[in-house]
Amino acid sequence: MNSKILKTLKQNNIKHWQLARQLDIHESTLSRWFRDKLSDEQESQIMLAVEAIKLSRKRSKK
Repeated sequence: MNSKILKTLKQNNIKHWQLARQLDIHESTLSRWFRDKLSDEQESQIMLAVEAIKLSRKRSKK
């Protein structure tokens, strides 16, 4: 169902709490989102947050 996003999180070593923090939502809210198929808007928000986390990591390595 949401396997593409979960796979992306795993590949990038992003924890659910990190994603929730980036989205400015509680971790339990994120868990509820993953129970069902995500809406297009939720999926877009998550992918933008993933990219922001990856960018932040790259900047901190410099």
